[in-house]
Amino acid sequence: MPVASLSAATLRELITGREELALIDLREGGVFAKSHLLFAINCPLSRLELLIEDLVPRRDGRMVLCACAGDGRHCAIGDERLQ
Repeated sequence: MPVASLSAATLRELITGREELALIDLREGGVFAKSHLLFAINCPLSRLELLIEDLVPRRDGRMVLCACAGDGRHCAIGDERLQ
């Protein structure tokens, strides 16, 4: 399944907009701790199904998945698991 990508400008608009947004970083905790996007929450792909309900209780809002590198496979897998 192809994953849509966002430009930095579009992501900034989403973050500063009025609509609720969950910005989810799918990398493991150690990598997340070294560097991550402002306002992102850490929900490692390896624990996504276990943590997502507690971290994002209202799933009807917009969610943006990020892995901050690579070809988007982590985001595609995460998107599939959240369906």
